[in-house]
Amino acid sequence: MIRDLPDGGSEFVLDEPTLSFIRVDRQSRLQFGRTEVVVGGPFLLRLDGVDHRLDPRRTDTLGPLLVLYPGTVRWLWAGPEGDLRAIFEDGSRLVVPTDRSGTSWSVGNVYSVPGPSR
Repeated sequence: MIRDLPDGGSEFVLDEPTLSFIRVDRQSRLQFGRTEVVVGGPFLLRLDGVDHRLDPRRTDTLGPLLVLYPGTVRWLWAGPEGDLRAIFEDGSRLVVPTDRSGTSWSVGNVYSVPGPSR
């Protein structure tokens, strides 16, 4: 389910907020029940107050992403600028900036939408 937010963003309400598995292949895929969150471009992962700048195409750097498993997402949303954000129960945060191609992330069948030009 998708809920519109007052700021123009969208909240993704997951049927199952517990992370079932993580898959890495030229993208990073996080599975929450039947919902797949795909990260196709560079992203920021904050763990225990430390920022990790990761890229799914650089698999040798993705170790910190595995720390999310078996976590539970508390809130998953896309801001009005198109960035995908997730906050996990343990306080970990994931931010995937949108890009002009619209392929930086997807949640189920919803794909990133580039924000306004700056």
